Amino acid sequence: MEFLLFSKISFEVSDPVALIESYCFQSNFYANYDLLSDRKIEDVNKIGARIGQKLLPKCEVVTKNTKKLCIFEYDLDGFLELNNKTKNYHIKELNQRTIKKLLEINGIGLSKATKVLHTLYPKIIPMIDNAPQEEYRKEINSQWMEEQSDQILIDYYNNLREDDNWQHLTQIFDIISKNNLVGLTKVRIFDIFWWSYLKSKKLRQERNINWSTIK
Repeated sequence: MEFLLFSKISFEVSDPVALIESYCFQSNFYANYDLLSDRKIEDVNKIGARIGQKLLPKCEVVTKNTKKLCIFEYDLDGFLELNNKTKNYHIKELNQRTIKKLLEINGIGLSKATKVLHTLYPKIIPMIDNAPQEEYRKEINSQWMEEQSDQILIDYYNNLREDDNWQHLTQIFDIISKNNLVGLTKVRIFDIFWWSYLKSKKLRQERNINWSTIK
């Protein structure tokens, strides 16, 4: 299956379900994080965020009333079906009222901010780690900075809505759900795919490794 990252960067996963399954039984993140049913903000460190204990209460203050934001009135499917103007308005509201306030906390960058929000809202908020930020800056907009977090999120959601991406993610989600591989949202599945692709790309460039599972 072929996927796109930021609607421009193409990569291929030969057996997506096998990749997801191997990630889950080899990674402590799945057992300790993805399988959580009642999530608290401190659970963010179970996905490797490394946020100091003194910063967690500050993050909690910022995220305390986030449920009132318009974006959380929708599930992911419904949100992606909105027209661009409405969808972008909701993203900018999330960015202005929550993400920028998290970024004001010393020690919290965009990667950690989105991990906090993904921990609380795993079905709709993606994790924008350092690796895709670097790829975005390199391939999409060399002038982009994390203060422009609304732009990378707008492009991320537009990318998810791409026909092949959404069709493939829905198909994979249905398969692993039937296998009782619970806890993984479509956002999280795509996170595992782009993370695997960017990691494999780096090793391919540095060590000349030719992967058969992901290209």
